[in-house]
Amino acid sequence: MLWDIALKNLWRRKLRTILAILGVATAVQLYLMISGIFTTYEQDTQHQLSAFAGKIVVERQMEELRGIADFTSSGSSLKAETAEELLALEGIDRSSSSAMIFIPIARSVMPYMPPAVVAVGIEPGHEKAFLGGFGMESGSAALHGPDDVILGQNAAKYYQPEGSNTPIAQGQTIEIQGQTFNVVGVLKQAPQIFGNAVILPLETAQKIFDRSNIVSSVILTAARVEDTQALKTEITTRFPTLTASTQDDMTKNANVMLEAMTKLMSLIKNSIIVVAIVVITIVVFVAVMEQRREIGILRAIGANRWRIFSLVAGESMIISLLGATLALPFAVFFVQWGMRSEFNSIPGIFQVWWQSIAVAAVIGLIASLLPAWKAVHVEPLEAMRYE
Repeated sequence: MLWDIALKNLWRRKLRTILAILGVATAVQLYLMISGIFTTYEQDTQHQLSAFAGKIVVERQMEELRGIADFTSSGSSLKAETAEELLALEGIDRSSSSAMIFIPIARSVMPYMPPAVVAVGIEPGHEKAFLGGFGMESGSAALHGPDDVILGQNAAKYYQPEGSNTPIAQGQTIEIQGQTFNVVGVLKQAPQIFGNAVILPLETAQKIFDRSNIVSSVILTAARVEDTQALKTEITTRFPTLTASTQDDMTKNANVMLEAMTKLMSLIKNSIIVVAIVVITIVVFVAVMEQRREIGILRAIGANRWRIFSLVAGESMIISLLGATLALPFAVFFVQWGMRSEFNSIPGIFQVWWQSIAVAAVIGLIASLLPAWKAVHVEPLEAMRYE
């Protein structure tokens, strides 16, 4: 009965109710979008880290490591002679090790994120040093000629012809720094550091980006995984100006980055929730003030304060839940932006739906507290005299 009354009260003020529902839908959508961005970033980071088991990334010593976002080492530089010395160390699997160069081609649209497209120069025949076991969507994972490139899927989309919705595919060509390259392969869907990559021969990258005799870093793969730590110790002893990072080191740095991101995202999400609560509180509070006479009559005919509280809370919850329900289709739509892999399956969509309903329930309950408190303190006789 009380829910019927709540629905009728909201229907009597259709425009105000619709605007409130739209406001809540926008807030819930933003909440889901922010959550999706962070979840994708966190999963992507973990996938990147898993690709470097048993490997050591050697680069120029830097004053501050800021985590996995700096793995591409575009700010580091080593002489080619130093790279050769590192690659000649005993205990190295040379076929899975290589000198590397990383050059950002396109900036990221998001802060703290890797470049949108990055040129990755690598020694032909040693592609496994960077790619590990990543599979191919099409074509070959080997660079045979100086003008060959392998693209990550994000890079393939970046180079798609103007006016086309189809990413560049194997057998087509792209242009970098005025030079034409043949696409010999496209990687499967992969974390950003691989998905954003344009992999080309090291000497070619050094030439077109004017980095002659310079590399960014060296990726070394231990012949035996258990020797990784010993190799790191040897490198830091023999090359005191260089930094050698294992998977464990990169994990620690990534956790520092994730902690900072968690704080930022939590601040944004909490602000969104507060805005939604304020919107619903204002709408329901005004409604309570307009319904003082009805509330007074209910109190006079025996409705206790708990029932009045439930009536007001019901109005608040209806607005909030309808807003969350309306937000879900927009959340599903945003999968086109690649922010949330859960939207690719029915179970994933239901998982997000339950999350949005839970958030809406909390918003509705908190938003009802002040209007409900006002309602339960309405004096019946005074309210019935109220015009």
